Amino acid sequence: MVEQLRKGEEKFIRKFEALHKERPELATLERHEEKVRFTLEEIKKEIEELPEIKREKEFHHSMPVNQMTNVLAQAINIALNEGVEEALKFIYQFNNPYLVDAFHDLLIGHFTDLLMRK
Repeated sequence: MVEQLRKGEEKFIRKFEALHKERPELATLERHEEKVRFTLEEIKKEIEELPEIKREKEFHHSMPVNQMTNVLAQAINIALNEGVEEALKFIYQFNNPYLVDAFHDLLIGHFTDLLMRK
């Protein structure tokens, strides 16, 4: 049974394949994680260069843990259905470096699993 990819997953796979020419099935799990981390860092750098994101990063606001969990769940949903870029824009509006880091870790886990199933 072939798994149907969501729009955000398809966008990530295209970005990943553009950055990494070797065939994913030839790599080890550790290499996949490294490549996913690199791909997400490249996407993050692109988003961080946006003027509106630069302005938002000047401010830092903390929030309760349960709210952070809700925000991360929403961001993962956005990433899977719309794309990582849209999810990062969503996360950055909260001006919280912890959220960005936690989101990054969640994405590495999801997309590494996705590549291993592909």
